[in-house]
Amino acid sequence: MGCGNEHFLVLGIVNFSSFPLLPEELAGFKMNSLLLLVLLPLSALSLTPPISYLPLQPVTINTNTKINIIPTFPLGSAVYTPGESVTLSIFEPRYRKMYDHILLNGSRRFIVPQTITDPTTGEKKVSEYAPVLYLDELKDVSGKTGDQVKYLCSHSCVGIARIAGVKRLSQPGQDEWMECYAEVLPEEVITVEDAVDLTAIRSHYKKLVDLQHTTTSSVRFTKDSVNTLALAPGREEGSLWSTVRLWSRFKDQYASNLEREIQESLQIKILDHLKELNQENTASINFESLPDNLKKEVLEVERRVREECAPIYEESNRFLQVCLQMSYGERVKEVCGRIEEEVRLGEGRVMLSNIIGGGGGNGGAEGGERKDEEGFQ
Repeated sequence: MGCGNEHFLVLGIVNFSSFPLLPEELAGFKMNSLLLLVLLPLSALSLTPPISYLPLQPVTINTNTKINIIPTFPLGSAVYTPGESVTLSIFEPRYRKMYDHILLNGSRRFIVPQTITDPTTGEKKVSEYAPVLYLDELKDVSGKTGDQVKYLCSHSCVGIARIAGVKRLSQPGQDEWMECYAEVLPEEVITVEDAVDLTAIRSHYKKLVDLQHTTTSSVRFTKDSVNTLALAPGREEGSLWSTVRLWSRFKDQYASNLEREIQESLQIKILDHLKELNQENTASINFESLPDNLKKEVLEVERRVREECAPIYEESNRFLQVCLQMSYGERVKEVCGRIEEEVRLGEGRVMLSNIIGGGGGNGGAEGGERKDEEGFQ
């Protein structure tokens, strides 16, 4: 829901007309004489520091032993992390040529920075830190796709690069691909400042998993994942990067479930409407053909998805990007902070459920045993 320039996550609504006294636990919450609206500002879900961006415009920089000219393949908001496998379909002529180039020179690598348009100034920007992708396998599939797709490429994300500036921009229809001046960062060396106690993060994670299984959250980590939580430095399997990706997918799945719940009631009503018209097998629906009451509900669902789900997806993506610019120790603290915040949210839902139902409850969420090979259900 929105209020001024701030948006809030609604944890629940309690009717206190039947309560003789306000429970002490709820002191300080916004309320009127009948209803208690439990709110959490969505800005509170944003724990990460700002992402570092550079102007998306060409500059001239002298190359040296560290800074080189590296082929660049911007994919909008996409973020990849070290240790991840990435498959891309290549169809644009400029990027077909880029792949030919990295095969011929033997580098087989390029960077994938985020690109954004500043909502305030309209200025186009590129992220200062970008994942480095290494081409593992390339298949020419032009014969099977009528040349709609030229290459199907498999990659490994092998590292992180820090961009010093943009050498050359590229536009659709052009023959040349984008290039940046960038330094591929070396493997992480754990310094004294990065030496962190992992006991706290493991303790908070176990508390979160126990809480999720107590409340039967719609998306939850498996109990087995408590003993296999990946926190090691480096970029290999079992490193902290695995947990960073796991956390991002967990939040994406939570947002996806929330979006489905928001849309479910409307879908049933639209289906009932089509059945009344004997049109339940209709492949598509024209918005203007809907009755006014359903039009209003469609617009309300769109608003809720935009205000309640989109910020969660965006924050999950931002979390990945900001982790690219952090040291190992900073990433540990970042992940630990997010786990702690999720525990507080879960405890708030349990408290609300106990007040409403007088028992354990599920905090307003329902879910079965949907297991995910990534480590959550």
